[in-house]
Amino acid sequence: MPLMAGVLIYAAITFTAQSNDLYILNLEIKQLEQKIAREEEEKRRLLEERDEISSDESIEKIAREKLGMVKDGERVFVDTNK
Repeated sequence: MPLMAGVLIYAAITFTAQSNDLYILNLEIKQLEQKIAREEEEKRRLLEERDEISSDESIEKIAREKLGMVKDGERVFVDTNK
């Protein structure tokens, strides 16, 4: 009889410890799934931004506005009143 009680106590302690470990692991899984979702959203946003920036119109706009470039034969007029 004492052996049976010892086995039951051991089983109860082991079960409780494993239940706690399982709970902690499930929390970690949930946190990682949330992080994955955030990272996937960031990836989607960056890919969209890359596609927008790499369009011919966007490249031309950057070249004109930030680099002061002009097409062959174009004339640039500068407003000296500003």
